[in-house]
Amino acid sequence: MLGVLLGEPKERPPGSAVQPPNNTTTGLDENAFVDQDALHEQVSSDTQIDNLTIHFIDVGQGDSILVECANATMLIDAGGRDKGASVSVFLRELRISSLDYVVATHPHEDNIGGLLTILNEYPVGNFVDSGYPHTTQIYEEMLGIIENKSISFQVAERGKALDFAPGIQVQVLNPQKQHSKEINENSIVLRIIDNNVSFLLMGDAGLETEDSIIYEGYYVDSDILKVGHHASTDASGASFIEEVSPGISIISVGTDNDYGYPHAEILERLQNVSTIYRTDHHGTITVTTDGLTWEVITERNPTDQDSMKDGTSSHFPVIKVRE
Repeated sequence: MLGVLLGEPKERPPGSAVQPPNNTTTGLDENAFVDQDALHEQVSSDTQIDNLTIHFIDVGQGDSILVECANATMLIDAGGRDKGASVSVFLRELRISSLDYVVATHPHEDNIGGLLTILNEYPVGNFVDSGYPHTTQIYEEMLGIIENKSISFQVAERGKALDFAPGIQVQVLNPQKQHSKEINENSIVLRIIDNNVSFLLMGDAGLETEDSIIYEGYYVDSDILKVGHHASTDASGASFIEEVSPGISIISVGTDNDYGYPHAEILERLQNVSTIYRTDHHGTITVTTDGLTWEVITERNPTDQDSMKDGTSSHFPVIKVRE
């Protein structure tokens, strides 16, 4: 079922919760964020040229997602500092030479570390931040690059939408007005809609964020779920997963990681309602949709040991038509 926001929050978050670079904009950039109602009208009238493709890039224990449609590109996180080079190689293999948006979901190293390489190597149109103030060296380095390259800087705001590509809605469902004391709960959460197919990208947001999104009346039913916080028990609450009702659940996680992710309880919960793909098993996972059906292509087939060794691609015909 195709959904739109059920209602706007009673109050709006302030424009910025961090001190942005001196030569960047604060709060809402009218060229980057638009009202949901206005964007919905645009989606209804515009014709999409190319299919929406979302790559869940294997960066080990971290997150990185590339969104493509027509000539528009958005990179969401880039793994840890040591993964920046591999994400850059992935982009160049796709002949991407610039990025319209770079989104830092939250300032943990396994999300923003690799962005230092990306920001240095690629022209970037807009940088979108969670607005959560952080004083780590890597976060300050990132802000320094943004300032030195005069990249437009915006803070994500619940209830707004990114003006990404014709025919595509990108709704911002988090962060909320009052920042949580937990960094993960301030993660940027995006819901991307192409006609009848929808993606929910949870970042590292957990139970607190899930409850807040549902409480404020936002619609979360989605076909493809990027599972929050690497499928730990800190996220993916039973009631939230029931509301999302995903057909596919994608977990970004490192092999034999120190945290024991994904947790067995969450795997069982997701397996009961969806097909699970994991970057530690499948490598990079790519989902392509024409707005009516979708298909999944993985870097490797975990049931085929030879494929896992030589890295050859495997095609998983997971296609679903929405009524």
